[in-house]
Amino acid sequence: MKERLHGYFSPSNIAVIGASTKNHWFTNIVDNAARAGFTGRFIPVNPGAAEVCGIPAVSSIADLPGGAVDLAAVIVKSVKVLSTVGELASRGIRNILLISSGFAEAGEAGALLQDELRDFCRVNGILLLGPNCLGFMNVGRRVSVFAGGSVEGDLLPGTIGLLGQSGAASELIATKILKKGLGVSLYVTTGNEAVISTEDCLDHLINDGTTRVIVGFMEGFRDMPRLRRLAVEAAHRLIPIILIKVGLSEKGVRAARSHTGALAGDAGVMEGFFRQHGIIRVESIEELVETAGIFSRCPLPKGGRLGICTLSGGLAGLYADLCARLSIELPDLSTGTVARLMEALPDFAQPGNPLDVTGSGFSSGMDKIVKILLDDDRIDILAPLTFSPGSEHDARASKINESFLPLLHFARKPIVPITFREVSDYARKYYREHGVYYIEHVEDGFKAIAHLIRYSEFQERFHSE
Repeated sequence: MKERLHGYFSPSNIAVIGASTKNHWFTNIVDNAARAGFTGRFIPVNPGAAEVCGIPAVSSIADLPGGAVDLAAVIVKSVKVLSTVGELASRGIRNILLISSGFAEAGEAGALLQDELRDFCRVNGILLLGPNCLGFMNVGRRVSVFAGGSVEGDLLPGTIGLLGQSGAASELIATKILKKGLGVSLYVTTGNEAVISTEDCLDHLINDGTTRVIVGFMEGFRDMPRLRRLAVEAAHRLIPIILIKVGLSEKGVRAARSHTGALAGDAGVMEGFFRQHGIIRVESIEELVETAGIFSRCPLPKGGRLGICTLSGGLAGLYADLCARLSIELPDLSTGTVARLMEALPDFAQPGNPLDVTGSGFSSGMDKIVKILLDDDRIDILAPLTFSPGSEHDARASKINESFLPLLHFARKPIVPITFREVSDYARKYYREHGVYYIEHVEDGFKAIAHLIRYSEFQERFHSE
């Protein structure tokens, strides 16, 4: 499965059965492939058209060039799917993406269709993603066979792998990841998982050599013993798994079952399983993205003590209360650190943690302050203030940021800047080019810091057992 999935997610020649301009699916597939930089070939199959979206078409599966198709995407009515898959198998095409719905999510009749399809695929050695899914974007390899139309932002290659049992919800996650300037390795929607499962995709991401963080939107799991083994392997490789798991309420369970036919599982059992195996469960898409960001850009801390540096006494109090609620330790600064800060800051500043450098202290430059705090052995993580630049002409913000941002790449401790004002598209690009993770929304950002600390503690326990 591992070897075949590598080829499955990297096709060069793709047939699309049921390609048409009467709906948006094929148009989306072509548009997304262009955005990804795909240089391969699409072959539309449509009995009533010589071309689709300007691409020459063939009238039937029998007319597909022999041995030249790496993957077939199928967009036909559910009652025609099994015969279509059979025709593809007869042409030696055994990598199939099934976008069509009307299977287990649609009730008993659909579940029977899905069972027949699964049995046929297993007997004939067919890898099938779906049904009821949008496909995938292999951003790192510039390949996309994705039928959704709502992923926004530049398709940036990176180290975050994204799995979604819900196509639309995962599109929102992908958009927020990309717009924050974070890069994606592979994005897969799994739908009903008739053949290829979430566990298969997790296995692939853990071992692909590129993915360093895995995030997912999950409604249920098919193979808990295998999930346990994969969680252990991910922990050995220092690859965190960060999940939104829906189905924690009675109505959530019903929604999951009607959407993909997934069994959501007992909420208490799942929560305990996640804690035991280092899987990070988050409660919102925003928290998921912030947590993915901090894990993709920051090393694990040696401990859980946080130092905060801002220019407002009010914000210092707000951050202190938030840390107390999230059980993040804010240690007192050492006497040596306090003495050095008193020399570096205005006379009226009162060094503490959180530290209010005051407006005057902030304007005089942050590099000296950040270095002093990093030298304090009582601090394991530092969260200093950053001014997000409005444009390339924002000299004040650039001067302040570039006085200390270079320290992020040499410091022995994670540095997580907190933005003071709204983050523009230019600022997101600026931070991305500087390789900086930043907190844009403090509630979710501090939750992400808490997850980083807890995962570091888990890793320490895991490797000491």
